[in-house]
Amino acid sequence: MIINALSRYYEILKSDERCNISVDGYGVEKIIAELIISKSGELIDVMPLKDVQGKKSFPKRLIVPYHKGRSGKYPPAYFMCDNSKYALGIDKDKGNYEFQFNNFKEYHNIILKNSNDIVSKAVLAFVNNWDIEKAMSNAIINKNFDTVTDDGCLIFRLEGETGYLHNNKEIQKLWREYNSEEVGNQIGQCMVTGENVCIAKLHTGIKNVKNAQSSGAPLVSFNDNVYESYNKENGYIAPVGKKTVFAYTTVLNYMLASQKQKIQIGDATMVFWAESSEEIYTDLAAELFGISSIKDGKESKPDTRIEALVGDVLYKTKNGIKMNVFDEKIDERTKFYILGLSPNAGRISVRFFHESSFGGFVEKISQHYKDMEIIKTKKIEIESNNITIKKIIEETISPKSSSKDVNPLMSGSLMRAIISGGMYPAIVYNLIMSRVKKDTDEREKGFYSVNYNRVSMIKAYLMRKARITKNKKLEEVLTVELNEQSTNNEYLLGRLFAVLEKAQQDSRNDTMQDSKNSTIRSKYFASAMTTPKTVFPILLRLAQHHIAKAEFGFLNDKRIESIVNGISDFPAHLTLDKQGVFILGYYQQRVKLWEKQPKQIENLKEEE
Repeated sequence: MIINALSRYYEILKSDERCNISVDGYGVEKIIAELIISKSGELIDVMPLKDVQGKKSFPKRLIVPYHKGRSGKYPPAYFMCDNSKYALGIDKDKGNYEFQFNNFKEYHNIILKNSNDIVSKAVLAFVNNWDIEKAMSNAIINKNFDTVTDDGCLIFRLEGETGYLHNNKEIQKLWREYNSEEVGNQIGQCMVTGENVCIAKLHTGIKNVKNAQSSGAPLVSFNDNVYESYNKENGYIAPVGKKTVFAYTTVLNYMLASQKQKIQIGDATMVFWAESSEEIYTDLAAELFGISSIKDGKESKPDTRIEALVGDVLYKTKNGIKMNVFDEKIDERTKFYILGLSPNAGRISVRFFHESSFGGFVEKISQHYKDMEIIKTKKIEIESNNITIKKIIEETISPKSSSKDVNPLMSGSLMRAIISGGMYPAIVYNLIMSRVKKDTDEREKGFYSVNYNRVSMIKAYLMRKARITKNKKLEEVLTVELNEQSTNNEYLLGRLFAVLEKAQQDSRNDTMQDSKNSTIRSKYFASAMTTPKTVFPILLRLAQHHIAKAEFGFLNDKRIESIVNGISDFPAHLTLDKQGVFILGYYQQRVKLWEKQPKQIENLKEEE
């Protein structure tokens, strides 16, 4: 299913002239320099090839004859594009690379030997006459040693010409002939297409998956005798056609090299695509996922049209308005896919795979943001309304921890919950609750253990659980803003703690944002939310001292009285879900308290 979907996407992109995707027999590689040779095969010069992004430069990415990957005792050479060990027989460690260069020379002689073309003869003259013993004393190599031995590949250009030699028509023709399916290949039935075709012995490596082999690791491979049966080995055990292997690996590498079709969630590298070459699908999905656009090495502002479209979609979802076709270029029925990959020894493993319509995907992720929606403090009002998945994951890690690694199963289960509309994983909720209890505020750094991101996820977890289990009583308190009419006991306890904290703050004449003094929260919050019966009697007695010292203490006294009148009891213990409700009541009440304006306070004083 995954390979089939990727293969279809490759065919869609290949047929669109706007998409610079490799055709059969070619792939994208990092190119560090071009070797300029004469018609007689003499090395004339070396020209660095770099792409500049801001203040940084990177190897140029070009489409070249594809690299199958290197493994085993005798790694093969590549055609018309290789590193300095193979193309020149040298490297930065100045070791002996005679085997690699001879491999490179033999490979080119096999492919180009029957050609009378000037370009083919020039390449053969170079490889046959190049002396690796004298390479280090070559003036051109000495001058450009650091350039040619950098991490990347070298390509060829003919002196006086502008095009690269691997793009020469005769070279391309010879390369196609060499790769022809009729020559020395095994024919069998492809498991993906069902056709009798040439079967791939090895699958091309997948690059740019976090913590996987940088040179590329296969998605499908058999590297042990235990997998062999019926005298079949390697890729012949699970036969897939060479064209299909090329298609799915090429398009997967194409997306993984992109900044707007890839997102990192924990250890999982995720790509997404719609069965369309129109960029608006990926642009809209990227904006919904919260992926920053990168241009010239800098984060760029999102397209205003896409931003407005996302805003419209989220508004409709939050207000229960049915989405119609939201753009003339968007078909809600278009298939949409999300694939999560993670490293696994020498391979790539699939962490999750999701298939839906594009409209279904937008609806599910919009519902996720609706579940996460909660009132903000003034300090973060300028930030985006949508908390990215990456930020949710980060909230499960202690800010003081030197390791930022997360549970590898958590990212996949969280993504599955979002795109399927199912229950959020309990592990995410439990870890965030644990961080709320254990972390201490660092106000000078702007960090609070009970913060917008954490409370949003707590509210979303409880909201979805209440909706799925049809718990209407719980759902009533899971509002965006403070619900002063709620009679939920845990919610009222959370509100009460916020007011008691405010009473202490007022007695000191400081603010939540600026104070360096500790509050009752640093000492009592964790125990108040777990064992209210043992803590609140102490806090209520302390509050009377704070009220007596504060200028407007009577206001907090009124608030305490109003909330206590609604509390049925102070339980000995609260379950984890009830603790979440406690936090929600505390957070919303705290935001409400610090929104009070001086004029409102004066009005209350007059009432007193």
